[in-house]
Amino acid sequence: MLKYSVQNKADAGTHALPFQVTGQENVLSTLIIPASESEGRIVIEASLAWENPLLNWDIGELDIRLRRNDGQGPVLDWLQDSCYQEGFAELRYEETVEQTAPYVYCLTVQSADRRAVVTGPLVIQGSVYEDSVDENPDGT
Repeated sequence: MLKYSVQNKADAGTHALPFQVTGQENVLSTLIIPASESEGRIVIEASLAWENPLLNWDIGELDIRLRRNDGQGPVLDWLQDSCYQEGFAELRYEETVEQTAPYVYCLTVQSADRRAVVTGPLVIQGSVYEDSVDENPDGT
């Protein structure tokens, strides 16, 4: 059962989008699950639209990482996406936590030779689920 949800979203042409991705890893968005809501199964889902800025038909490349705490924190999940013109990348991470503490997730991007521009939309959502315990599973 869903007990808490939070979402950060940036539509195309809003905030800092489009964003030229460089060879240096940059934080795109940070998501915080407060301590009062953190116990249970946490699911983080991120998606972003991007394009290859190179006009010579070389493949664009985008590294996306989900990190704990900040842009230098431990990598929780990672994916590399590539495209000729436009791409759409999705990342999903799940963990079960028993410790009541704030959980901070950072979505970062990096692209060698500046082969990616995040155009948007960009969405990162965190959901916390309670594990429902059926105290009477046999129905008696």
